[in-house]
Amino acid sequence: MGAPCSGKSTFVSENAKGDDIIVDLDKIALALAVDGTQPFRYSERIRNIARQARPSIVKGALLAGQGERRLGVWIIHSDPSPKDRQMYRAMGAKFIDLDPGKDVCLERARQRPAENRKLSEKVIREYYQKRTNRVASTMADTSSKE
Repeated sequence: MGAPCSGKSTFVSENAKGDDIIVDLDKIALALAVDGTQPFRYSERIRNIARQARPSIVKGALLAGQGERRLGVWIIHSDPSPKDRQMYRAMGAKFIDLDPGKDVCLERARQRPAENRKLSEKVIREYYQKRTNRVASTMADTSSKE
């Protein structure tokens, strides 16, 4: 888990082994694009189709990971919903939250292709704002119970 440009794909590629299954929205999108399309250079239309296909791919990968011959399954998911987190926990998932900080993520986003950069920067800002709001809400809940 982690914001865009937090190093999720890099972490997985450095830690996955042999037959491990990797579910990565960007790789799904590339599989739908014309051969030779570079990472992050596919259209919004392709990104949306990849988003629609992703839940089925995740479920299939998780089920494969539970079979007789247990496989490692890596699901790259920036900010899973409570429902997704519950499903992952039920399947025995271990959560790894990568957080190099907003400034590092924004700097990495500046290295992306121009057509993807603005969207990445916007999503990074939203991710960290949502994270700040979640922490503030949790702190308020805790202090009101004391």
